[in-house]
Amino acid sequence: MLFVHNTSRVEDEPYPKLLQEKGFRGFPSICFMDSDGNVLTRPPRTVAGFVEVHATTKKLVDLRAKGDKASAAEQKELFLAELKLDLVAAADIQPRADKLTLTDAEKTFVAQKIVDAEIAAIQAKAQKDGPEKTGEAYAALLAAGKTPSDGIGSNFWVSVLNHASKHKDSALAQRAFDVLEQRHAKEKQYDRARQAWKQLLDDAKAK
Repeated sequence: MLFVHNTSRVEDEPYPKLLQEKGFRGFPSICFMDSDGNVLTRPPRTVAGFVEVHATTKKLVDLRAKGDKASAAEQKELFLAELKLDLVAAADIQPRADKLTLTDAEKTFVAQKIVDAEIAAIQAKAQKDGPEKTGEAYAALLAAGKTPSDGIGSNFWVSVLNHASKHKDSALAQRAFDVLEQRHAKEKQYDRARQAWKQLLDDAKAK
């Protein structure tokens, strides 16, 4: 069912804080919710992405409705769908995966989602912890061989670059700079940012 909410400051607005309650900060905002109003995911703003995510969320709702009657194959399908939509808590990913028979490709997917969940947990505390502690945590993940997926925003790599520059870690700074350059080399709106990133790289290499 389509639900459209027009955020306003009109008196007697029935859902005056709905945007904030659902975790949004700007508008227009789009999401898929279940029948209880829980946000399942926020689809990308492309037709193809919207259609794909809609199909995944619809399948997820159908599988959840089966409850204990779901077959082993359906339980795995539900887990992978929830994982794809980032609906599984970091601490629950591996325990749930251990109960299922997964292919090598699915195990790789699970492992990547665990890394991304660890990064999300660090990001959630970034404002409280501050840039130094956050950058240190990101650097520790990379040092442990844990690399974020392409879906992780560039703020991760900017934080790593700042950390590496401050600590004169030229190899780590180069790695972060290369990722940022690859992602944004053709985007003119990042011209000034690229200059700042290059300066941070130079500072990391300076003796």
